[in-house]
Amino acid sequence: MKLRLLVLFLFTSYAFSSSVLAQQRLRLSVLVRDGVTKKPIPGASLLIAETKMGARADSTGLISLNHPPGVLTMYVSALGYFRGRETVTLNFAKRVEYFLQPRSTDLEEVDVRAAREDKNIKSVQMGEIQLSMPELKRMPVVLGEPDILKALALQAGVTTAGEGAGGFNVRGGRADQNLVLVDGAPLFNTSHLLGFYTNINPDLVQDVSLNKGAYSAQYGGRVSSLLLMSTRNGNKDGWRVSGGLSPVSVRAVVDGPITKKLTLIAGGRIAFPNYLLRLFPTESVKNSRAFFYDGNLKLTYTPDERNTISLSAYRSQDSFQFPGDTLYGWKSDVLTGRWSYLIRPNLQLNLTALYSGYHLNVDGIKPSLTFRFTSHIEQREGKADVYYTLRQKYKIHAGVNAILYNIQTGDVEPTGENSSINARRITPERGRELGVYVNTEWELTPAITLMAGLRYSAYSFLGPQTVYQYAENLPISPETVTDSVRYGSGQVIHQYGGLEPRLALRVQVAKNTAIKASAGRSRQYVNLISNTTAITPLDFWKLSDQYVPPQIADQVSLGLFQNLQENAFELSIEGYYKRLQNQIEYRYGANLILNPTLETALLRADGRAYGVEFGVSKNKGRLTGQFNYTYARSLIAVQTPFDELRINEGKYYPAYIDRPHTLNIQARWNMSHNWVFSTNFVYYTGVPATYPDGQYTYNNEPVQDYSQRNADRIPDYHRLDVAFSKDTRFNKAQKRYGIWTLGIYNVYAHKNPYSIYFTRYNQRTESYRLSVFGTMIPSIAYNFYF
Repeated sequence: MKLRLLVLFLFTSYAFSSSVLAQQRLRLSVLVRDGVTKKPIPGASLLIAETKMGARADSTGLISLNHPPGVLTMYVSALGYFRGRETVTLNFAKRVEYFLQPRSTDLEEVDVRAAREDKNIKSVQMGEIQLSMPELKRMPVVLGEPDILKALALQAGVTTAGEGAGGFNVRGGRADQNLVLVDGAPLFNTSHLLGFYTNINPDLVQDVSLNKGAYSAQYGGRVSSLLLMSTRNGNKDGWRVSGGLSPVSVRAVVDGPITKKLTLIAGGRIAFPNYLLRLFPTESVKNSRAFFYDGNLKLTYTPDERNTISLSAYRSQDSFQFPGDTLYGWKSDVLTGRWSYLIRPNLQLNLTALYSGYHLNVDGIKPSLTFRFTSHIEQREGKADVYYTLRQKYKIHAGVNAILYNIQTGDVEPTGENSSINARRITPERGRELGVYVNTEWELTPAITLMAGLRYSAYSFLGPQTVYQYAENLPISPETVTDSVRYGSGQVIHQYGGLEPRLALRVQVAKNTAIKASAGRSRQYVNLISNTTAITPLDFWKLSDQYVPPQIADQVSLGLFQNLQENAFELSIEGYYKRLQNQIEYRYGANLILNPTLETALLRADGRAYGVEFGVSKNKGRLTGQFNYTYARSLIAVQTPFDELRINEGKYYPAYIDRPHTLNIQARWNMSHNWVFSTNFVYYTGVPATYPDGQYTYNNEPVQDYSQRNADRIPDYHRLDVAFSKDTRFNKAQKRYGIWTLGIYNVYAHKNPYSIYFTRYNQRTESYRLSVFGTMIPSIAYNFYF
């Protein structure tokens, strides 16, 4: 009897302990590396065959998963690599290092992205564009310099004002309505050489993603789009040097370990375009001078598996001189410090402090007219973010941030003893913005995912400042000023705030087909003041105040996404509608520079943008490419009770960025012997313009009379580019190699007009077309790695 009781007791104890053990979860950490370069692979995927549990790697290539103990069949995969399989016995917390072997077809450059092949189907986010950095360097571009913004402009829903124009436009939004972040810090200027190049060196960039729709509530402050660029961490396994040479610049990057726990990456780029300017036939261009440089530095310190501390710095400098006239100079400075702490495998805290500044100076160099004009915008920000994941199906992001703005809209000082210029200074503007957000992503079922977020922003316009008051029931103007009020330093002058909800839904209706919808509201408290078609150095930033309320945008979108032939083909169609409030327009003859009553030159407008984007891409095989077509409209209306201030009688009219039709075709052919052929074709409708439609006489002088604003258009734009690139490697393991790229920009030398202007000559009106690149431009570039 006792023996039976003992056996029964042991059996019960074993069953109970087995049950407890089965419910126990142990931590499995897998560090995924490239089998050749030994570099971590961000975004690699892990799947446990027995339980179907999975996870993805973070930016350091580390996958963390809590799993019941046992013998596990582990599948590891990443885009551009062969799938790996390994059996692991998990009976205690374990860390595994796994190496994936890259796929190779004539040494084709591997596209490593933090995304799975069917992300367009599985992800709840819509309107998202990700760039492949290796492919970017093989694209045919002007003068052979790889360019991030030029590559984005080949995507559906993204346009520019034209060749040589700074900034970019997304779904009817203006260039200042894009939130451009580099390692979390905003860039207020994105261009070198008056818009010819992006001012971020692509050799230092790891990831580029553009969100055109309702993005996460984590981000705020702009009403059009979110562009995220993250720089690479230094290599942990040894020192490397890479770079490139193009007809206008030299680039170099060095990265490696300082210690086992501290890595460095540093790079720079310097340009020498003056010899090219001398080749232009126009005297004003031939005698101009230009120069730019940019540099990045990033230190990453990892004392243990839970802590990562990084310091990222960036600077760029430009100068452009017109002969005997004016010298323009502008620079950007960015500094970001971040501490990431893994509290638990599924709970992470990020603390970030940053500074971003953009400074402009214009020097007049004509005798007796020597002066220096300056303006700037500076942003200081601190933020804290928490990321929590529950069983890989429920994610919560929450955080707070505080921003201090300091803006100088204009300041001019005479610089010569005999200068006739008088000193003038506009009082600097200061503002404070506070934000709090929570964003959730919930996988309700394998086929349905919901993302819901809510952000609240509060903004204060601060003193010191003199605020003018105007007569009631009259348009505000310098002539209707009735009084002024002086506010002291730090005193709140005016406040704004409100909720910014975001919502997105994914429904997978078939294995390779998904329908997505999104909606969101966003607010913007900084405004770029510019009455030109493209961004220029004389543009300046202004804060919202009692006369300039924040811009508000509401956008809804709906899309259908489908993959075919094992994700080799991706098809998508997205439609959107955007309503914008408090857009800035300008009175006729507006005086913007050094205007102490700037609000009298501005008009409040409403906008609406809508469109349909259709895309087809082929991602596998020797022939790959994209076909993107967009039909889009961007309209604006100035509606005011004062007849003299209405534009086009208060009706909606095309905004200066309105392009109804856009077509972009890209193709890439991987040939034998490591040669690659690439080509782009671009077509889009010409931007709106205002042409004269008659004349009248005033004081016995003929005066041109213009039609309604933006009632005409410049001719349509189209261009074909081609490039051949050669990889000098004999095998994938070769560490020292180069890539040559031979390109032709604008193959058939089409004279695309940038603008059309009109002058009076011999009692008649004559028109002139300006083309930035009116001919074919060949180039050669070389990228090296060792």
